[in-house]
Amino acid sequence: MQLSLLTSTPDIAATGYMVNLLLGPPELLAAEASALGYDGIEFFPGPPGTVGVAELDQALKRFDLTLTAVNSGRIVAEGLTLLNPDAAIRARALNRVKDLLDFAGHFGAPVTLAGTKGSLPGAASVEAVETLAEEIFSHLARFAASAGSTLLIAPTHEADSNFICTVAEAVSWVQRIHHPAFGLMLDTYHLHRKEASVPEGVRAAAGLVQHVHLYGPGRVPPGTRGKPGLDWRAIMVTLRDIGYEGAASVCLAHSGDRRAQAQETVAYLRSLMAG
Repeated sequence: MQLSLLTSTPDIAATGYMVNLLLGPPELLAAEASALGYDGIEFFPGPPGTVGVAELDQALKRFDLTLTAVNSGRIVAEGLTLLNPDAAIRARALNRVKDLLDFAGHFGAPVTLAGTKGSLPGAASVEAVETLAEEIFSHLARFAASAGSTLLIAPTHEADSNFICTVAEAVSWVQRIHHPAFGLMLDTYHLHRKEASVPEGVRAAAGLVQHVHLYGPGRVPPGTRGKPGLDWRAIMVTLRDIGYEGAASVCLAHSGDRRAQAQETVAYLRSLMAG
């Protein structure tokens, strides 16, 4: 399993994004992730033109890193969601996701879709929203395939998106869209809040999950001292049991020497993987 850090350019700080990311230009991000012991980065791109494919590709190659995923979460921070009741906002969100798929396709990386799904509009029927979602997801799956990427849907707690909140619902939607470029991602923060247990949620996604986020109830990384955590050993054993061989991304800690803690996290996870 590859281990990667969640990263973005410094301007994301102005959006108030809720997860702590490693921030900097691509060259610095790659240098720091490599120095900290990670195999790759998961990147939150800004609007088109913020960071070019060539710039990121050069940085990754210089430090022998992989782009494990492109994260769409920044779109939410910009006020854009795919199920927004405003058709103009939906259209802008759709175009931004396409931009990300095009960007990710240059690296053969997937794009994650969690809060960017949006929530169920109060005035619309569930049936109407599902019809719209099926149309959007199918369209994006076809676009992802043509771009060389994959769109990965993630179940979320209602605070982020009240549409597709459980692993069972996400699995059902992957089966409903039934396209090789439409898959599943898991986030242990959301699994902890929505499933009977995180390992059970992971096991329910066996054979479908293609990317994983590993952080605990306070959106803190595994192995962070003095914070409530999850049973990371059981989670890693379950991932191994279901044959998961994809990447797993972690965030930075909220405070303290965050880079030192990032090193502790990667060492901790590798010790569990070796056990």
